[in-house]
Amino acid sequence: MNNRYEIRDDQWESIHHLSPPERKPQGGRKAEDNRMMLNAMIWIARLGALWRDLPVS
Repeated sequence: MNNRYEIRDDQWESIHHLSPPERKPQGGRKAEDNRMMLNAMIWIARLGALWRDLPVS
């Protein structure tokens, strides 16, 4: 990834086990991509933007 507001692959590999499972054992709706959500939080934190200003992916 070349975007300065996204975590690198090596960073994600070291922390991905800390995120909740994308599929719950009891089933239900599949969660969104955890990495995308973390990148959104980083973007918000760095820019001080509002959640409604997030780009549509």
